[in-house]
Amino acid sequence: MSNIDDSTAGRTQQTVAAGVILALSIWVAYVSFDVDDPQPYLFPRLFSVVMVVLAAVALVRALRGANRTGTVMGGRQFARIVPVLALMLLYVFVLIPLLGFYTAAAVSFLAVYTVYDPQSHLSAAVWLKRLTITVGFIAVIYVVFALGLKVQTPRALFI
Repeated sequence: MSNIDDSTAGRTQQTVAAGVILALSIWVAYVSFDVDDPQPYLFPRLFSVVMVVLAAVALVRALRGANRTGTVMGGRQFARIVPVLALMLLYVFVLIPLLGFYTAAAVSFLAVYTVYDPQSHLSAAVWLKRLTITVGFIAVIYVVFALGLKVQTPRALFI
């Protein structure tokens, strides 16, 4: 592929990605504003508005060709991120409603960490390290969101 083709393909790829992210951001904003009691949703509302603005800027930049990335993401590169994309969908649409926010976040974080961690999957010490880091990460998330920002997170079978 010539540089012109790579540039055009990269621009198209960025435009499509930015458009998808903008659509998702608008959906998140809509959901965060469509509630009866607005107080617990202050942080999600602020975050969703920032997401919409940044996604719109990214889309405009992509349409104008302002982003210079060089090459298109190849099939091998895309295949490396497919597990995380699938897990994100599973996390949002299945795990959170079933397990609750923090338990689903712990399961998802541990899964991503395990998939991309090059260390042995047979070592008990490595699994202990993964579990310790996961628990620490979820503890930080809990302190920030539940205690610091007073955000109500989805609850289900577990917290």
